[in-house]
Amino acid sequence: MIHIVTDSTAQLTDQEIETNHITVIPLTVTLNGKNYRDQIDVSRNEFSNQLKTNREFPQTSQPSVGDFIETYKRLFRPGDQIISIHIGSVLSGTVKTAEMAANQLTIPIKILDSGLTDRGLGLVVLKATKLAQSQNTSGKIMSQLKNYLSQITLFCFINSLDYLVKGGRANHATGFIYSLINLKLALSMPNGELKVVKKVRGKHGMQKLINQIVDRITKDHQITQVGLSYVDSHQDTDAIETALRAQRPDLKIVNQLTSPTIMTHVGPKGFAIIFA
Repeated sequence: MIHIVTDSTAQLTDQEIETNHITVIPLTVTLNGKNYRDQIDVSRNEFSNQLKTNREFPQTSQPSVGDFIETYKRLFRPGDQIISIHIGSVLSGTVKTAEMAANQLTIPIKILDSGLTDRGLGLVVLKATKLAQSQNTSGKIMSQLKNYLSQITLFCFINSLDYLVKGGRANHATGFIYSLINLKLALSMPNGELKVVKKVRGKHGMQKLINQIVDRITKDHQITQVGLSYVDSHQDTDAIETALRAQRPDLKIVNQLTSPTIMTHVGPKGFAIIFA
């Protein structure tokens, strides 16, 4: 049997996790000195509400080496293989921790840095579960997954740079300047790198980019799946979903709160469009 493991930043529905027997290792967020394991000690909705009202900046941490070792040992039976797929290393040290754990075991484990997160990571995980039904070696599956990564596009819309600055993903001077001129960012993750796609002032400029993305998705019928994820308000993602369904009722669309870890980096009113 080939077991598929991922982390809690993956945007997956409860049904997808259960039906495909996916093992999810939680990341941890710390707020007011209290540690919360994602989806175990705190739900996404609960954390989103806390983020709205709490002035303290949350801290995030990847699972420990021990968490991975315990999980891998629990899953493994003689003859089994494990594929562990995780949030891009540009955002988290989760992949490195998984590799450290795998190196301490004699279990056949393959580790994949997805270079993505949220529904992008979720799509890679779902692809792995599908391949595992017809492939009998983790090596072949890994090769196909690496090819699949290039088919996934992720756009993240940042309303405020404060959280990126506090999370160490942008410097303080940049955050201060951008806040003065009300600059909003659209980020992407090509080849696992975090890059600024567009900088605009106010909502109008960002809406123009959103319209271009929606138009791209509706016209390209090779795109079959769309993930819409948000930090607190689903107003933007609901409008995008409505526009997409009007033109492409065949699309599979998942529109949900993102994980606490991603909320912490993106900040209030942030959202993402992911498609493949």
